[in-house]
Amino acid sequence: MKRIALFIGMISVATAGFCGVGQFSGETTCYIYKQDKLQKKLNCQYEGAEGAAMSYSFRQVSYNLPGFGKMATSTSANYNDRNEVTGWTTTVNDEPAIIRYRLPTNQRIVSDAYAQSGKAVMQCYLSTKSQWEICAE
Repeated sequence: MKRIALFIGMISVATAGFCGVGQFSGETTCYIYKQDKLQKKLNCQYEGAEGAAMSYSFRQVSYNLPGFGKMATSTSANYNDRNEVTGWTTTVNDEPAIIRYRLPTNQRIVSDAYAQSGKAVMQCYLSTKSQWEICAE
């Protein structure tokens, strides 16, 4: 019995060492688009969580948008033993979505390569079904 308890304790410690979750919240400026047309720029509050384990990572954020209600974004990825992405899911309000980037100065859409260059961009979630898009500074 002592061996079983010791084994379970070791597994618990080992598992906890390979995963983590953090919560966050704050205020920012949000941009709401419908079919690529700016509908509203407004101050919004958000709260979310992000985490990772050896073969999975996720980020979920819920935005409280005065006059629009709430929009929830979610991204998750699965990884294999070589740390290569084997699956990816992105949603806006539980609808399939893509991530794209806009410039904070004029909201023009920019390429992934531009976004990866380290220049200032806004990350946006665009629903491929309803065409609603949310961007946050």
